Amino acid sequence: MALGRDVLLDVLRTEGVTHLFGNPGSTELPLIDALAGVDDLHYVLALQEATAVGIADGYAQVTGRPAFLNLHTSAGLGNAIGNLTNARANGAPLVVTAGQQDERHLAADPLLSGDLVALARPVSKWAHEVRTPDELATILRRAFRDAMAPPTGPVFVSIRMDHLEREVATPVPPRSPVDHRTVAAEVGGLASFLAGPDPGSLAIVAGDEVARSGGVADLVEVAEALGAPVYGSPLHASVVFPTTHPLWQGMLAPHAGAIRETLGRFERVFLVGGQAFMVYPWAEGAPLPEGVELAHLSPDPAQPGRAHPVALGAVGDPAATLAALHLELHSRGRFTPGAGVLDDARSRRRADDAAREETALGRYGPAPMHPMAAAHALVRALPAGTPVVDEAITTGVYVRGFHRVEKPGRYLFCRGGGLGWGMPAALGVSLALDRAPVLCVVGDGSAMYSPQALWTAARERLPVVFAVVDNGQYLILKNNLRGMAATSVETGRFVAMDLDDPALDFVALAAAMGVPATTVEHTADIPTAVRFALASGRPHLLHVPIAAR
Repeated sequence: MALGRDVLLDVLRTEGVTHLFGNPGSTELPLIDALAGVDDLHYVLALQEATAVGIADGYAQVTGRPAFLNLHTSAGLGNAIGNLTNARANGAPLVVTAGQQDERHLAADPLLSGDLVALARPVSKWAHEVRTPDELATILRRAFRDAMAPPTGPVFVSIRMDHLEREVATPVPPRSPVDHRTVAAEVGGLASFLAGPDPGSLAIVAGDEVARSGGVADLVEVAEALGAPVYGSPLHASVVFPTTHPLWQGMLAPHAGAIRETLGRFERVFLVGGQAFMVYPWAEGAPLPEGVELAHLSPDPAQPGRAHPVALGAVGDPAATLAALHLELHSRGRFTPGAGVLDDARSRRRADDAAREETALGRYGPAPMHPMAAAHALVRALPAGTPVVDEAITTGVYVRGFHRVEKPGRYLFCRGGGLGWGMPAALGVSLALDRAPVLCVVGDGSAMYSPQALWTAARERLPVVFAVVDNGQYLILKNNLRGMAATSVETGRFVAMDLDDPALDFVALAAAMGVPATTVEHTADIPTAVRFALASGRPHLLHVPIAAR
């Protein structure tokens, strides 16, 4: 009979797993020992569990398959919680395991034991502790299946360490392929809703579920058939629509008033995705303008009508439903937009892009560089198709605005809002793309949440360029206070928001982790620095001091 650890490796192989992510401890030693005898499963070592989660998150989002993550019992799971909240918000399909103490002395509350299921439940689709070695294979199969079931996300399995060393009598069940590409039942109603308004009276809002389902090309066809402008949902995390397309209007700001102003000129809005109109911080009024009718297509039946009333809610796979919707519109004669719609959009887009480029170039100048200029120089230095991982916070709006990308998986942002995701996620993206070069633009505050990612980048020899845009403070918090007319603004005293005393030495920090680093003080020097870093084929950190704006 097989041992529990053999069952675990069998499930991993048959689920297509090639990389395991984690930071091992004593309760994980049976798994680590099993890996010593195999060559087809690669353990990616992180120096802290939150970093391991971020790497797995980036890997899962780009591959579109569940990533396998192994954490160290209660303490390690606790370290991981922050980035697991991000993974849950990002919809990253993760199979998260942690080693529980040997069941033969669990009643004595041994060191590092605990209620792992209760700890993991708030950040997981479901959480379970394996009760007998014979249920191990079934639970692991279920975990891989459910991580990929809409809405995708992390699932958690606690495994008692002695179960991996005990014999298992039950055979490993075969993998069960499940097709989740269901077409919403309301395709005809959606077509009528979308085709009803006069040209220019309909807007489309695209969420991450469009990219996750592989439906970007289908959404392009629907948008072109309707001649409808397309906005990204607030803080969307991936490429939901080609940013080079003339109908692309950029991201809706995560502010209720700004969303109302943008959508108020339309009669109807078609939202494709999960959560509708996420905003932060609170502001007076609803994001959806009064009198604007909303249709909401989501793979998650809990979302349509959850926060905002809908005229039509539909549940189904976005890609499959959009493809069927395009055929329905075609059959009704809505195959091409009204005369000149795309040409007009193209002209406006060229003018807007030219104005934006002129503004950015006009901000090139002496140190400290303007954040808009820094983001422009970083993005424009990249070869076409280079993935960008964005955790630049206040500078990120410029990174997102200047990046030109058509394929999902080439731009990633964290919807969860927890810091410390970007640097490790960039490693996962590189691994998922066969160790391809990646640019990670990260704020100084964010970088200090997961600097351990630099060590893993060096160990794995991943060609990730970490551009740390450093303004020496938590600028987003200061800006929020400025919007509140707070005492801090009146006195000019911002408590616990400055990172310049002592100043952070990112070059020395990178060197300590085995990563070469360069400080770039002038915008004009950024392209050369980026090209040099990419040409090295190894990780490199660029320290980019920027002005506080």
